[in-house]
Parts: sequence; C-alpha cells; structure tokens
Amino acid sequence: MPGNRQPRVRSGNEPRPAPAMEPAGRGAWAHSRAALGRLENLLRCSRCTNILREPVCLGGCEHIFCSDCVSDCIGTRCPVCHTPAWIQDVKINRQLDSMIQLCSKLQNLLHDNQLSGVKACLQRKICVQEEKYEIPEGPQRSRLNREQLLPRLFDGCYFYLGGTFTHHPKDSLIKLVTAAGGQILSRKPKPDSDVTQTINTVAYHAKPDSDQRFCTQYIIYEDLSNYCPERVRQGKVWMAPSSWFIDCVMSFELLPLDS
Repeated sequence: MPGNRQPRVRSGNEPRPAPAMEPAGRGAWAHSRAALGRLENLLRCSRCTNILREPVCLGGCEHIFCSDCVSDCIGTRCPVCHTPAWIQDVKINRQLDSMIQLCSKLQNLLHDNQLSGVKACLQRKICVQEEKYEIPEGPQRSRLNREQLLPRLFDGCYFYLGGTFTHHPKDSLIKLVTAAGGQILSRKPKPDSDVTQTINTVAYHAKPDSDQRFCTQYIIYEDLSNYCPERVRQGKVWMAPSSWFIDCVMSFELLPLDS
C-alpha cells in the first residue's frame, strides 16, 4: 500500500455528501422526475410534438400520432416519412395509451399535484391526461366514441334551422352541427316529397329499437322563443326544439323526441 495514500475520513463538522441518487438542492426525487421527463419526451406526437392523445399507429411505419393529428392522413400516407397508410391498418395503440396514463399518474404523485386539470397543464407546461378530471356521461361517451374511431354524434343527420334564434345563436348551432358530423340544409325539407323520403342515409347513433332511427332530417326551432311552428313528424323529417339539440350535444346521445 503506497505510503502517500490518505485514509478516507470525514470530519464530524462537515456535511454528509448527498447520495448519488439524490442530487443536492434538487430534492429526493430529482432523478425520478428527470427520468419521467425523458419518458414524456418519448411519448410525444410525431406531428404536433405534444404528449400523445389517443395514440394512433398508421401501420406502415413506426411513427405515432395523436388521432386528431392524422385524421387528414388516414388512407393516404404518413405525414413524416410518407409511407402509405391504409385505412385497415389504422388503430389506437392501447398499450401506449395505458403507458401515457401511468406516466401522467406518476408525474402527479411526484409533483404532489392537487390542482384541477385544464391548472395542472399550466403548472407542468404539458397536456395532462384528462380522464382524472373528466366529467362522466356525455364527455366520457364522446371520448370513448373517438377512441373507437366511430362516426360522430350527428353522422348521417341533416338540420334545417327555422325561425329566429336568440337564446342559442344560429351561428353557434351551425358550428355544433358541423363539429358533430351533421350537415346544414339551406332549404326546409318537405316531408311529403318522395325525394326527401327516399334518401338512404342512416343516423348511426339513433337507438335501433326506436322509430327515430328512420329520421335523418331535423327542422330545428327555438322553443324558448314565441315562435311556434307547425309540428312535423313524418318519416325521415321531424321537428325538434333547439333545447333538445343542445341536450343531445351535452349528453353525446341522440335523445328520444316526445310525440
């Protein structure tokens, strides 16, 4: 043993050095937070670079995207590497989705996060998983519908907005119709028209045991105003109040209409 080697001793007045896994000044879980940060970087969308939401594999390549980010690419090609993306290959990556949710839960534990969602996002500067803060019923049904890549709420339905709208502005209703997959009619549908009654579209979300499944064209009026239109309920054309329409959107359900 060399004579000039000093024994490894520490004065009792000197602070104990921080362990390798607990960097001084950064907290006991600094390495864990850093590791989760690196994991989050791997769980980002290849297009928008945010944390993946409803991660989708296009099938022909290894790139992963949020389902919304590639809604315009399904059946064409990957927006990053241009590999052909066939419709039958597109699917939600369930294992990756579970990993994202677990990662979010771990981050919440490490940050001792007791804040609301929309605030959790601001604090962490990333989009957190919304399930923890999700309102049940309508929002949950809407999310599950999107995860399963099913048609939107008003898919196959047409709407004509008749009369004046003050409580629910017409522009807002039009935006809701198009966002939910419906289409706006510029002319009032004629219930006694053979052309109208022979349209072969189907309301996907109508209850299969209801006569409402035959209806695909709705004449919407504002029931909170003094406007009282003639009631229509004939074959594919039904009259419906705007409050019914709003309730359908809020509950993500094609609600039954009273006779």
